[in-house]
Amino acid sequence: MPEITAQSFNHVALWVKDVRKSADWYVEYLGLQEASASEHHIFLKLAEGGVLALFETSDTDKIGIGVHHLAFNLPNQQEISALETLRQQNIPLLQRGPNLSFQDPDGYWIHFS
Repeated sequence: MPEITAQSFNHVALWVKDVRKSADWYVEYLGLQEASASEHHIFLKLAEGGVLALFETSDTDKIGIGVHHLAFNLPNQQEISALETLRQQNIPLLQRGPNLSFQDPDGYWIHFS
């Protein structure tokens, strides 16, 4: 069975009420740099390369409560074998945006980057 070796966090994603206002706050007060943006999410880069992803929602029950999802970096070329390992363990994979994602025992969504 192929081994999975999560090396580091790729990004952490948070639900926010106003994605532009939140992004501007992180840029102004914490020195993050905007890496990419779309209508409902903005990715901000930290000085050492980590990423904070902000996802806009109107569901006030989500804001400030929990994490949208976790993303882990894997060694080069390991993503395909890692996903196959999860399939072999009967861990359901679901296409969420551009990524195949899966859930931990508490329901947090995870994907590899």
